[in-house]
Amino acid sequence: MSESRTVLLDAGEIQVQAEVDSPDGTPRAGFLLVHGAGGDRNTAGLKSLAAGLARQGYLVIRPDLPYRATGRSTPPLAEKSVPGFVNLVQSARAQFGTDAPWVVGGRSYGGRVASMAVAEGLDAAGLLLYSYPLHRPGNAAEPRVAHWPKILIPSLFLEGDHDPFCDLGVFNRYLLDMGIKARVHVVKGGDHSLRVAKVNSPDGKARSEDSVVESVIPVIEDWVSTLVVKAGS
Repeated sequence: MSESRTVLLDAGEIQVQAEVDSPDGTPRAGFLLVHGAGGDRNTAGLKSLAAGLARQGYLVIRPDLPYRATGRSTPPLAEKSVPGFVNLVQSARAQFGTDAPWVVGGRSYGGRVASMAVAEGLDAAGLLLYSYPLHRPGNAAEPRVAHWPKILIPSLFLEGDHDPFCDLGVFNRYLLDMGIKARVHVVKGGDHSLRVAKVNSPDGKARSEDSVVESVIPVIEDWVSTLVVKAGS
C-alpha cells in the first residue's frame, strides 16, 4: 500500500516542504511535479495524480515552489522559478536516489517552469505537462513556446479542449516544433483544471478534476513504459 509523508528539499537559498507519495517496493520511475500559480503542493488534482501514480508503483515528489515558502501568493515570472526548480530536482534525486527514470513536470505554471528547465539542459527521462498554459486567456497570438524547440526529451501533455489558457488549434501548430517527442492526451470538455462541466461534456455528465485525473493514469503509465524501455536499453 502506498504512503504519503512530508520532507524538506533544498531549493537553493531556502528549504521547502514537499509531499512524497511512495509505492510498495522499488519504484518503477520517479516523478517530481510542481503546482500551478495559484496553488501549492496540496492542490487537489496534483494530489490525486500523485496518489494514483504511487498506487501503480511510482515514487512521486510534489514540492512547493520557493516563492510559496517565502509567503508569496503570486509567482514571479516563470524563468525566475527555474533555478529553484532545478535545485529541487537535484535535492530530490540526492535524497531519494533510484536507478529508475525520473520524470519532471507539473500543473500549469509549474509545468511551464519545468519545461523551461529542461530546455536549459536539466537532465530527465521525460516531461509531464498538466494543463500547460500556452497563452493568457483571449491572447492566443502570444504563445509561450519560444523554448519548445530546445526540449529534447519525450513529453506528455494533458490538455482540456475547453481550457481558456490553451487554444488547441494554436497548440497543435506549435507542437510540430517538438516533433515525435511529444504526445498529447486531450480531455473532452476539460477546462484548465481538466474538470468537465456538464454543459461541455460529450455525454452530458459532469466530471470532477479528481475523477478525470484518475482516468488519465493509464495514459501516463503507457507513456512512462516507453521511457523505462529506453532507459534500460
